[in-house]
Parts: sequence; C-alpha cells; structure tokens
Amino acid sequence: MCQTPAKAPDTLLALLTEVRQLRQDIEAVTLASQRVQIALYSLQMQDAAVARATRRADDARNKCAATTADRDHSTGEIQRLETVLASGTLPADQVMEIRSDQAQVKSQVELQTEAVQTCQAAEADAASQLRNDQAKLADLHDRIERLDKTLEKFGVAEK
Repeated sequence: MCQTPAKAPDTLLALLTEVRQLRQDIEAVTLASQRVQIALYSLQMQDAAVARATRRADDARNKCAATTADRDHSTGEIQRLETVLASGTLPADQVMEIRSDQAQVKSQVELQTEAVQTCQAAEADAASQLRNDQAKLADLHDRIERLDKTLEKFGVAEK
C-alpha cells in the first residue's frame, strides 16, 4: 500500500508525457496535411496554366502555318504570272492587266511576310511561356515528391 502512492505520480507523468507527444504529433500531421493541400492546389493551378500555354502555343503555330501557306501561295501566283508574261504571246492589254495583278500580289506578299514575322515572334513567345510553365510544373512535382518522402519517413518513424 505504501508503494501505490509512489507509482501514481510516475504513471501520471508518463500519461502526461504521452498526451503531450500525441498533441505534437497531431499538430505535425495537421501542418503536413495543410502543406500537402497547398502543394496540390498549386499543382492544379500550374497544370491549368500549362494547358493554357499549350493551347496558346498550338494556336500560334497553326496561325503561323496558315499565314506562311498563304504567303507561299501568293509567291507561287507571282511566279505563274511571270511565266505567263515571259511567254510573250499575250496582247498588250492582257499584259497590262497581268502586270497590274502582279503588282497587287507583290504588295500582298509583302504584307503576308510581315504577318509571318509577327506570327513567328508570337509563336516564340508562346513557346517560351510554355517552357516556363512546364518548368514550374516540374518544380511542383518535385516539391510534392519531397513532401511525400518526408511524410513517408514520418510514418516509418512512428511505427
């Protein structure tokens, strides 16, 4: 009977220590959970940014291809008109009409060349933005992987 009161404070102290440790563990798990949620939200946002950047780059690429094709078609039309003129078998009034058409197509080609250059700059900008967004997404993947490994170590330490 004399020993019972002596053991009670030791038992209470052990229980108090265990409760404190449990509280610290719960706080650590809560904090880790919040960090994982933030990382996952960031991942979702960055994934959406990559999708937008991909669409923008694809749109720019398609627009450039169409603009280049239009310019190439106009250039081919100029060559065709030059071939017709070089044949020398046309009456003077048709020659004047073809030269007028040729001048219009040449000015159209100049405008199309400017459009191609503008489009190529926009395409390069879109591709650069896509690379940046993909790099940010890869960084977030790495961050989540590190968090996962940290949580895994925490789980192994507890067992």
